Amino acid sequence: MKSIVIIIIFTFVSSALFAQDVGFMGLNIGMSREEVLNFADADDLIKVPKNRDVEFFPVEDRKILSFSVLPEIPHMYLQFYDDKLYAITVIFNEKHIDYFTLTGVIESKYGPYADLVPEWRKWQIGEVEIRVEKPAVVKYIALEEFIEAAGFENQNGTNGKERREMILKGL
Repeated sequence: MKSIVIIIIFTFVSSALFAQDVGFMGLNIGMSREEVLNFADADDLIKVPKNRDVEFFPVEDRKILSFSVLPEIPHMYLQFYDDKLYAITVIFNEKHIDYFTLTGVIESKYGPYADLVPEWRKWQIGEVEIRVEKPAVVKYIALEEFIEAAGFENQNGTNGKERREMILKGL
């Protein structure tokens, strides 16, 4: 009985220690729009413009906010659906922070990348995909959860890998 209690406690403690928020500068996937705005307003580095809403999609209840951290980050876009943050795109000024620096920092924080092509490296952290793209862009997205929440469906039922193979066979 004592060992079962210890195992249960260890399981809860270890899962709490390894659970981590995924996002950029404290802006994490899953936050509400209000939480993001309050956090950004309180942060000295993040510049929140007066007209911070980039575009509204009233039919889909989707909103995009725009921030910056000048001069290193001229553009940061945060996409919400139904008041939940699903995607963050951070565009760096490569004069200040380059692609190789970004990939090195992400790899030291999250471990080896899951996928690599000449234009980008990708990490999969739970439900969140992190993609570092050239020249100096980092994208965080909970794609599967976003697709499910928004009710999007693949029109033809063929996944990306199968589609790619079909296209390449047609060459």
